[in-house]
Amino acid sequence: MKTPSVSIIIPIYKVEKYLKRCVESVLEQTLSDLEIILVDDGSPDQCPEICDDYAKLDIRIKVIHKENGGLSSARNAGMRIATGKYIFFLDSDDWLEKDGMELLYHTAEEQKVDFVRYRAIRTGWPGLPENAPCMVEEVREMEAGFYDKERMKREVYYRLLITPQLTMGAIVGACGSLYNKKFLIDNDLFFYEDIKFSEDLIFSAKVVLAAGSFFYIDTPCVYHYFYNKDSISKSFRAGRWESCKKTIELCENIFGNVKDYDFSGQLHCLRWFCISLSLGERKHLSNRREKEDYCRKLLNDPLIAETRLDFSKVAVSWKQKLIMIFVKLKLSGLIARI
Repeated sequence: MKTPSVSIIIPIYKVEKYLKRCVESVLEQTLSDLEIILVDDGSPDQCPEICDDYAKLDIRIKVIHKENGGLSSARNAGMRIATGKYIFFLDSDDWLEKDGMELLYHTAEEQKVDFVRYRAIRTGWPGLPENAPCMVEEVREMEAGFYDKERMKREVYYRLLITPQLTMGAIVGACGSLYNKKFLIDNDLFFYEDIKFSEDLIFSAKVVLAAGSFFYIDTPCVYHYFYNKDSISKSFRAGRWESCKKTIELCENIFGNVKDYDFSGQLHCLRWFCISLSLGERKHLSNRREKEDYCRKLLNDPLIAETRLDFSKVAVSWKQKLIMIFVKLKLSGLIARI
């Protein structure tokens, strides 16, 4: 049996009003030699039935029904049964340009790289034109083209995990790349299932660390990143800090022992990024008392108490520096008011 060119893995949970648009965009791809893996992550709506109906219509579609375990668990489940030469992750509320997989596949074959990165398209985002290029902070932007190991070390490694501005690194977002499956499997590049939020951060950093080369396409193409106001990222996440602590622990264990590159400055920034990210959850709470209680609980965590305050490692605004000082002084009431 011929190996599919690409296995597209689609984790699915409570997206019944978007799922058909997503799957139809895959079925319409100009690259037809696909394996389509629909991972029903215990969705309580009509998604399981929609998945099964699509499997009856197209032999390229495989369906996994599993207990809810989160995005990382769903992606891993898809990876374990994928048979394609390349793997692509597609979120179920997003969709693809018709020639998206063909463009990525031929680029990967021509360039002979471990993964191909591209600039996605933002669709339906408040305040942005329709189908705007998916731009990130200037400090995270990259130039187009081929990256070998030496270029990665010069232009990507210094912002691999996090930037001094406490933004995510240059390459984050598992859906933003087409991956050579053998490269992922040989390097044991799976998702950590106990990290429930910002799970792409450590996965993407490990991918770059392991890669010998990649190619970046700097034109809006392939992928429509849809603004879903009901997404989990737009609501309060009570377990954010616990997930962040696991990210910190894993990154310090992995990147604190790299022989040919010093990630210590980034690991310091990562701690403050995770603290800031977790404190940011207070904005989803309804009143000041709830906000203050939430902040107090975080600031009493031993990991925060042991985190150094070193302004020489960060390049943030005075407001952010003030919050960092408040954190060390455990001034939860003041943080709640900001």
